[in-house]
Amino acid sequence: MSAREPVDLTGASETMLLTLHARAEHTLSARPRFTDWAAVDLVGRIDYDFTSAGRDRLMSDGVVLRTLTLDPLVAGYLATHRGATVVNVACGLDTRFNRLDDGAATWYELDLPPVIELRRRLLGEGPRHPLIAASATDPAWPRQVRPESAAGDVLVIVEGLTMYLTATETAQMMSVIARGLPGATVLVEVMSPLFARYGRERSVVGTGSRFSYGCSGAAELCRTVAPGYTALHDIPFTNTIVRYHPWLGPVVRVTPANRIASRMLVVRALRVGLGLFEGV
Repeated sequence: MSAREPVDLTGASETMLLTLHARAEHTLSARPRFTDWAAVDLVGRIDYDFTSAGRDRLMSDGVVLRTLTLDPLVAGYLATHRGATVVNVACGLDTRFNRLDDGAATWYELDLPPVIELRRRLLGEGPRHPLIAASATDPAWPRQVRPESAAGDVLVIVEGLTMYLTATETAQMMSVIARGLPGATVLVEVMSPLFARYGRERSVVGTGSRFSYGCSGAAELCRTVAPGYTALHDIPFTNTIVRYHPWLGPVVRVTPANRIASRMLVVRALRVGLGLFEGV
């Protein structure tokens, strides 16, 4: 057996290993709702102690929920925008490309240089799957993205990131996307303000990370940190629970679950009027 790949990540970057383990663990469960065999392979190749990830059910269940929420949104976009360009912000070791690639999309993976270096060693890159080493708030990174479709269709995925940013950093990131990729559709995962303030996931705390930013929905996001964006959809993860377990619908609606649930927001950057983003 070849030696495992060493990793030297801390803070928010280290949390990508926790989410990787959660997807692999779910794939190997008795009745998986999705399969991610690339994640299973990676967990076996990385020299890292995944013990805390395996014990943190709150974190693992949350990763499964957000995957079940986000995958259909991405697949639906690709089905209606053939040959679109996808930018996966703060990609970590995400393997959604392996699960959802339609054979036509160009899929950029963006993250900090140490993460991209590790990703290149473990997963490589290709003509339709290039890597970008940059911070999400760096205004230069969109210049590396070349929309391939004639319509310039661009989908930006921001998964598992905003909760580790401040409101100012989130605003900077949304401004960078709007300025560099006008007209892009953006899928943004946000944590509820209540959970961002008081919630704790043991394995995340173990990396030294802390939750910072929370948002109650798409309207608030556009009003506070994404001026000029249009709010399209607001999908609490509790909707996904009810989709698979309809009998829980009445329970979810009368409990505080919706107040503390994370959400997937669908917003669109304007194609014109970028002056709206001055000073953000």
